[in-house]
Amino acid sequence: MRLSTFTRDILLLMAGPIVWAVHFVAIYGFMGVVCARPVLQAQWLGIGWAGWVVFGLGVAASLALAASLRVRPASADPDNRRFLRGSSVALGWLAFLAIAWETLAVFLVPGCAP
Repeated sequence: MRLSTFTRDILLLMAGPIVWAVHFVAIYGFMGVVCARPVLQAQWLGIGWAGWVVFGLGVAASLALAASLRVRPASADPDNRRFLRGSSVALGWLAFLAIAWETLAVFLVPGCAP
């Protein structure tokens, strides 16, 4: 299936917020399940294994963002391409900061409070 130029450019523009939203839902949903089951709260190197999973999801989301930043807009107009590229890069960096902020909590805050 081939996407139209408009659809491709909008998905490129929104790639950062989409990756961040999927990451956000995944880590909070995952931690909700882990915290509801005390049996699942094992430790490794002073951090719960669930924290390592959240860290891994943060790395995976960051790699997905980096991959999305390599894609170029398909618009025919050079001004549109420049605007879409700049906006998608700005939103990608903002999403990266949000993902880093969420992942940093793994090392600063206990995952499941008693």
